[in-house]
Amino acid sequence: MRVSAALVVFATAAVSAQQNYTSDLDMKIDPNSVPVQTRATWCQAQTNTCGLLCGLNTKKNSCALVDLSFQCTCTSNNSMPGLQYYTQTMPSFICETLFSQCNTQQVGNADGQKACTDNIQKLCGQNASPKAPVSDGGDGDSSSTPSGTPKPTSSNTGSGSSATSTTSKGLAAPTMVPGGNGAAAAAAIGFLAYLL
Repeated sequence: MRVSAALVVFATAAVSAQQNYTSDLDMKIDPNSVPVQTRATWCQAQTNTCGLLCGLNTKKNSCALVDLSFQCTCTSNNSMPGLQYYTQTMPSFICETLFSQCNTQQVGNADGQKACTDNIQKLCGQNASPKAPVSDGGDGDSSSTPSGTPKPTSSNTGSGSSATSTTSKGLAAPTMVPGGNGAAAAAAIGFLAYLL
């Protein structure tokens, strides 16, 4: 019985650490793994940041507690600002939480924790959210560029992030198939063969 439980833990952790995300905009999380109070805080921060990035002139600015879906469209250019580059946005909150869950699942496994950092945390938004509305004239927060189109940071060290995150002692279900020619699946099968 213990062997099968260890296998399930190992396989799930290996798969979650091997996600091939291209951006934190690709990341999904089970909303039920996040307390409703935390989701409410996230949604408030998301709508506030969207408003500031759009110079307080949004065409769409909403966030749903039930599934953590959101909309953010600026009226000036009818497009979404670069939310993925900023803390205090839904993509950043989801990214930091997935990293935390992955890192917790990989306790005692240095390679697994490195994979969590490389495949998840390095994609999390690192720029501080603007403190004032961003305008087309660049009168907003100096850390933003005009029109609310931010530049990505050149290095993501994971420090200085003010995103609120939660941790879970439970296992997170995989949200994407493993990449890299099924390396995680092969590792899980190899581990099973070793146990038998």
